[in-house]
Amino acid sequence: MIREAESQDREQLSNLYTMLVPNSKKMNVLEEQIEKIRMDPANFLLVYEEEGALLGTLTLNICLQAMHGTRPYGLIENIVVHEDHRSNNIGQSLLKYAEEYCRSLHCHKIMLLSHSKRVRAHQFFEREGYDGSVSKGFKKYL
Repeated sequence: MIREAESQDREQLSNLYTMLVPNSKKMNVLEEQIEKIRMDPANFLLVYEEEGALLGTLTLNICLQAMHGTRPYGLIENIVVHEDHRSNNIGQSLLKYAEEYCRSLHCHKIMLLSHSKRVRAHQFFEREGYDGSVSKGFKKYL
């Protein structure tokens, strides 16, 4: 089942994020931030749950722009599937859910970034229709 995360999911989300970014000392998953995202109509912290266990997550942000009329775009961040459950269509289900929601809003596009060394993830994203050759991503951490 895919649903929006709730504050009581904090520990399981933190465990998933650790699988995405091992040894991160900057990670700080807060219950109040999960609830803040839950209450925001343009931001979604989605989880894939099975028998009470969170097996995957992604963040979807709906962003306004002026270039394409009233059409927003979707931004996907922090997509991770539990390492013991990869290749079980969990990531595909999460992406499909986000894409269907973006289509319902008539989004112009969906973007996501992935660490340059995550080759297996890149292959997955390409199988799901994301083109890694169209743009080059840049980040500046503050």
